[in-house]
Amino acid sequence: MFAKKNRLAKDRDVKTVLKAGRSFFDPFFTIKYLRASAQHTTTRCTVVVSTKVAKQAVKRNRIKRIIRDFLRRYLQGLALGDYMIIVRPMVAKQEALNIRNRLGQVLVRNRLLK
Repeated sequence: MFAKKNRLAKDRDVKTVLKAGRSFFDPFFTIKYLRASAQHTTTRCTVVVSTKVAKQAVKRNRIKRIIRDFLRRYLQGLALGDYMIIVRPMVAKQEALNIRNRLGQVLVRNRLLK
């Protein structure tokens, strides 16, 4: 779980990121990023794993935990703004290390992680 100030939890904030955020695509993830506004000077994140990725809630929650753990560790290195990590079905077949490595590569490649 993220600290409260680092959670992108409100429905209107999530919709804003979906509508106005910049998209980065990968076979494993779709990342929506919206640069921080004057009101929000922190990095806020949310992870979305649909039932198309994994039918069992246990598997979906495991994927979320892996991604949240990665984001929590590298929170200081992320560019300020709001992040929405949308997981794609290929992730369900991967091990935790592969998921972390791939997410790191995507963030570095798109200059979102220093």
